Amino acid sequence: MNKLSKLLIAGALAFTAIASADATTAKPHRVGPVQNYGTLGTSGGEIVSLKTGKTAMLRGVSLYWSDATGLQYYKSDVISWAAKNLGIDVFRFAMGIQYYNSDGNATEPMDESYSYMGASSTYLSKIDQMVQAAVENDVYIIIDWHSHRAENEITAADTFFTRMAKTYGNIPNVIFEIYNEPVRTAWSTITSYANQVASHIRQYSENLILVGTPSWSQLTDYGGVTATNVAYVFHFYAGTHTVGTYGSRITAAKNSGNAVFISEWGTTAANGKGDANTSNTNDWFTFMEANHLSNCNWSLRQETNPIDNTTEGSAIFSGSEFLTNAEDLNNATYTSSGSLVKQYLTQHKSSWADSLIAGNTAGSCHFTSTTVTETAGALTNLLKTGCTYTSSDETVASVDGTTLNILSAGYAILTANDNSQSIVVVEDEPEQTVSGLSDFTCRYGGTCTQSHSMANYSGASDYETILATTLTSTQGGALTFESLSKDIFEVKLATCTNTKSCYGALNSQVIMLQFTGTFGEGKLRVTAPAVTGYRALDDTLTITYAKGQQRIYSKFKDRTLTFGAVTEQNALPDTMMAEQIPVSYTYNGEASTPYLTKSGTTIIAGTENAIVMITASAPETDHYEAFEKSITVIVGDSTLAVNKDEYYRSPIVTRANVTPFQTQIQNNSVLLQVPQAGLVQWAVFSVTGKVVASHKEYMNAGSHLISLEKLPVGSYLFRVRQGSRVGTLHWNKH
Repeated sequence: MNKLSKLLIAGALAFTAIASADATTAKPHRVGPVQNYGTLGTSGGEIVSLKTGKTAMLRGVSLYWSDATGLQYYKSDVISWAAKNLGIDVFRFAMGIQYYNSDGNATEPMDESYSYMGASSTYLSKIDQMVQAAVENDVYIIIDWHSHRAENEITAADTFFTRMAKTYGNIPNVIFEIYNEPVRTAWSTITSYANQVASHIRQYSENLILVGTPSWSQLTDYGGVTATNVAYVFHFYAGTHTVGTYGSRITAAKNSGNAVFISEWGTTAANGKGDANTSNTNDWFTFMEANHLSNCNWSLRQETNPIDNTTEGSAIFSGSEFLTNAEDLNNATYTSSGSLVKQYLTQHKSSWADSLIAGNTAGSCHFTSTTVTETAGALTNLLKTGCTYTSSDETVASVDGTTLNILSAGYAILTANDNSQSIVVVEDEPEQTVSGLSDFTCRYGGTCTQSHSMANYSGASDYETILATTLTSTQGGALTFESLSKDIFEVKLATCTNTKSCYGALNSQVIMLQFTGTFGEGKLRVTAPAVTGYRALDDTLTITYAKGQQRIYSKFKDRTLTFGAVTEQNALPDTMMAEQIPVSYTYNGEASTPYLTKSGTTIIAGTENAIVMITASAPETDHYEAFEKSITVIVGDSTLAVNKDEYYRSPIVTRANVTPFQTQIQNNSVLLQVPQAGLVQWAVFSVTGKVVASHKEYMNAGSHLISLEKLPVGSYLFRVRQGSRVGTLHWNKH
């Protein structure tokens, strides 16, 4: 739960076991352009298949900036939908680096938790997911350094692309776009940058490299990059750039032996606003097709951003809802731009399966390329009578006499005894879902995550929680539950009899989990047989039974006191609330302080301006975790505090349960766990109450890394709000 990419969606959840495969071990689930072209390169002014030497033309989409808006679409389900329904051959991973500013200035910074510079480890994980999606859908992925100032980021870019080449250099699906849009940078500076980065890519990979050109990739200069298989980038927006003005630049580049790739184009004005310019867009369609120009439309997202209500006319979909699953995408409406893009892409959808075996279809044993689903089972009417077949991938489809057994997603080439070939494509089918069921944690004392609660539901134990109120999946498959950790919990079918807690399940039989008393992380296996349209369910959930969390009286809180003031009782309580165990205190890391006094459970302020961090702690017990929490008490005026140095040297509070949020400090960043999707506001306050950093954005449920690296050394209060939920974290940065 400590990766930005792990985004949990509240409500009806499909839970799946963690896949052992990654991009480097994935295999195609369909036949697309990559099986036909293989690795791409260049020959003179053309982009070609290095396998066949023939010209290759790709049509596809660019994803939006990988920020809080765009990243919603960086999902394998979205890529699969676009490959199947729009017929994309390629998609572009527009990885935001540090700044939005389109003039190449170091202004308009991206939220660091969504920028590569601020969250590089998160991006490496997301890239792997997207490369895997590209492989499984047999399309190309452009890994794009989406920057207007890459020459100022050369060390980071060089390190990044060297790593990309080492990791994915032998995967033919991958294309490296090492500079998105230079602005007013001299061509000599760009070529120097490109030669350095490209030379390190070439140590590990021959895959196609794309290089941005000056003036927002308008091809005002090109050529001079010494690496092989390099194409130069051109971008256009039909509302601003016409074929009549800019087409000759592309023609000149190609005629001089420099290949061109249009990695970003739009139907609107260059600022992405307004409606599509249909006439100019159609001119560009004709020009791109006539010149075999590979291209990606900007961009696959919805028109209105629900975070700040800004609009993007160049978006494919209308509305303000994020469309991140097949059902929502199937029901989506299109903008005027999206309608043009959809028409263009679907009009040029290729029959890639037929192309792959072209020239090998003569013979009576050949049959038309066929697509079936994973649950198709045994097919007895597909293979030709009197023919024998050999499958190229028996993990996908195996032959048993006249029966073709469908086993898993992918494709298989069936070679017959007359040497003719036919292709069977086995499409993925969605896994079944179980409403409200996902990994969760319950603690001693009754609190649980993911809307679970611990109570005596059946009358048999105080340590029960309800797993499911139905015995079937949402799609109708009969569910079975098995505890794989019986020392931690048992699973049982029982009648819910608790009138205060059972609600709609009162007097009904439900699946319950009963904790047996041992703390730890347990595994629960959930299965259901395949049903029409959905594959079998066989997944393992992680369910944790943990010690309880101690609570301290609410009077233990931040406060400012006048000289000699005395607080109310329980400002410094002697015992914890859940168990009456003693609380110990330190004052700026010491056993006592001259600036205030603990008297019973009250605080008596001293007579000097001071800042004191009071840390309360209690030991771990048999049933409860150790406790630690800090507050800041200001005596008089904090700006005149006589002990500032002492205060800033006091221990760092690195973890806090700011219910309902969980936070911890990681390398000068706050790892924030959000309980459910929605608008989240956070702010950082100095000890004087001044806001030194703040942000508001839509966040999915799950963990998000918020960089605070730029804050100077000092003491801070981090406060997060989502609706009526508020939490705080105290932090001393050294």
